[in-house]
Parts: sequence; structure tokens; C-alpha cells
Amino acid sequence: MTEYKTLRTIFHISEEKAKTIYDQRFNSKDAIHFDFSVVGSQAFYVMDSEVYKLILAAERLDREITNLQKELPEIAIDQYKNKCLIDEIVLTNEIEGVHSSRQEIDDVLENLAKQDKRGRFQGIVEKYNALNKGGAIPLKTCQDIRNLYDELVLDEVVRENPKNRPDGEFFRKGITHVLDESGRPIHNGVEPESKIIELVEKALSILNDETVETIVRASLFHFIFSYIHPFYDGNGRTNRFISSAVLASSFSPLPGLRLSFAIKEHIQKYYKAFSICEHTLNRGDLTPFVIMFAQIIVDAMESMRESLREKKQHLDQAMDQILICFSETHLDRIEEDIAYILTQAALFSERGLSAKDLAAIKDVSVPTIYGKIKKLDEKGLIRRSKKGRVVYMATDLNRLSKLT
Repeated sequence: MTEYKTLRTIFHISEEKAKTIYDQRFNSKDAIHFDFSVVGSQAFYVMDSEVYKLILAAERLDREITNLQKELPEIAIDQYKNKCLIDEIVLTNEIEGVHSSRQEIDDVLENLAKQDKRGRFQGIVEKYNALNKGGAIPLKTCQDIRNLYDELVLDEVVRENPKNRPDGEFFRKGITHVLDESGRPIHNGVEPESKIIELVEKALSILNDETVETIVRASLFHFIFSYIHPFYDGNGRTNRFISSAVLASSFSPLPGLRLSFAIKEHIQKYYKAFSICEHTLNRGDLTPFVIMFAQIIVDAMESMRESLREKKQHLDQAMDQILICFSETHLDRIEEDIAYILTQAALFSERGLSAKDLAAIKDVSVPTIYGKIKKLDEKGLIRRSKKGRVVYMATDLNRLSKLT
């Protein structure tokens, strides 16, 4: 497969060759044109063979992830989704230089389950949690984007700098700068607000065009939204959430909870792709960004598949080890079920399960649970952690490996 070279790279080799290749690409039957400009040139992208390859890879990986989820217990998958959700929020904040600890996000997630909406990062946790549970995220109009922004990041943006509150009908009225990874300005965000509204509507039209493959429209929207920079602050977190929402609408929700991890892993390529497509010599060709971002999506899916495979393997191995440990004393059915659930908690959850949680899962009393974990306790196989007055339990995998 021939590498898709950027027009800027070709220009530095031969200006004449760059003009010829631009004409070939722009007029190709595989080119899709947009009625807006990027740094003075009409935007377009080419459905290149690299893009086709990534589309097929994403479809294959989604099937594999779905099949792996079916092979794992529902409790384990639910716990794992919450763990991935926490990772995603911590990392999307980190990319923007906003510090949030896993404990902070976990606390907010726990409070949401209690209908308690206090605490920092409540908005972003609530939105990702809705995504995690399969909730639909409206992304049709400028009002939808503004509503999402308000719910997702507005409180954090205003907390950091009250002057960054959007001051237009939907977006900003003033000027803002788009920065590279080192903090240097690349260009100014689109202005005035009437132009922002016009371009956001066009970007949403692309995002909702289901005749275009999911990872392509997700990639195109991601670039255009960043190029517009409709808000003074919080654009990156809003943009990544929208990408996750689009992926979750077409694929399993899990890959969307791995997106910021994959972006962080390839952060230099991520910023470089923006700078390539925002350069005048690239002449509006968005294909390099589509290829880069589609690759990030595929990387996120590959990472999720490998993580699930590894955890399933560890779960099976740990249960074999537990049964070996109790080959003489034996576990009854409920004891074995509890051992299995606690091992899932060790591998898939953020902190474990309480006796009350176990009682609800097994539909028995809390005293019964305490009686049924005695054999595991006698061998030191239960790891405990305390949060407030609640004690959480999980299998101690390190202890288990030493016993076998």
C-alpha cells in the first residue's frame, strides 16, 4: 500500500508535483468536497485505501470485542465499564492540563448512584455515565452542542476562569487562539459567532450523515470542531466526548471509553495531524487527519480487545488456582460463586464489592455472606479496603499465586 503523502511534504520536494497531485486528488472520483474553507482552501478528503483498511479493521475489532463481552460475566463487564469510564475522564482532563484523580471521579460516580449530584466533575461524570449505559446523546443542532457543553464542562471552565463563559447566542463572540502541543498559537478560531454557527451546522451535517462510515465522519467532525474552536475553553474535552458518543452509537460503548487513552499514547501524532491539515500548503486536504484519527480509533479498539482477552485469561487461571487451593476442603456452590465474583472484582472493578453487594447478587442475607467467605478468609484470599464505613472485598491475586 502506498503511503498517503501530505501535499505540504510533496510541495517541499517539487512545487509542480504538489500542484499536479492536488489536482488529481481534488478531482478524484473518491474525493468528497465540503462547502467551507480551511485556511483559505476548499476542504475535501479522499477515500484512500488506507481509510478503507482502517474501516474494515474497526468493524472486525468491534465484532471481536462484542464476542469477548459475551464470554465474560455481566457483573464483570459492568465493573469494567466503570473502571474504563474513570480512566477516560482522568485522561481527557489530563490532555487539557486539568488534574483529576481516579478517587475523585470514583466518588462522583458513587454519588450519582445515590442521586447525589454534589462534587467537582459531576457534569462530565454524569455525561460519560449516560454514554456508558447506552443513553442517546443529541447531536443535531447548535443548541444540542451548547447543552452538552454546559452539562459536560461549563462548571469546570468557569471555576478556572469566569471570563471563559460563552458570551454569544450559543458559542463565543470574541477571539480565541488554537494552540499546538507546546502552547504556541497555530491560528485564531473561527469568528464571528455567525460564522461559527454556520460551520458548526455544516460539521453536524457531516457527523449525522449515515451514508459516511462512522470512523470517517467521527474523524472529520473532530478536526472541524477543533478548527472552529467554538468556545473559549473546554473545546478538547467536548470534542473527545462527541467522538466517544459517535463511536458508542455504532459500535460497542467500550471503545469510546478508551479514546483518550489512545490519543494520549499518540499525542504527538494527534497534534501533528492538526498542524498538517491547518497549514496553507496542505490546501484543505483533510485526508491526513482522517487517516490519523481513524488509526487512533482502531488503536483504542485493539487496546480494548487485548485488555478483555488478558482479563478473561486471568479470570480463568485464577479460578483454576482457587479450585486447586480447595481441592481437599472443597467449596460449596455458593462459596465457589462468591470466589468467582470476588475474583472478577479484583480484575475488573475499581475497588471491589461490599458484603451488601454480594448479598444482593446472590440473593442471600449479609450474615450468610460472612459465613460463606470464611474458607477464603482462612487462606488469606480476601483483600479488603475501606471507604468511609463500607468495607470492600476482592480476591487477593498476589496471595493466590503464592499458594499455588
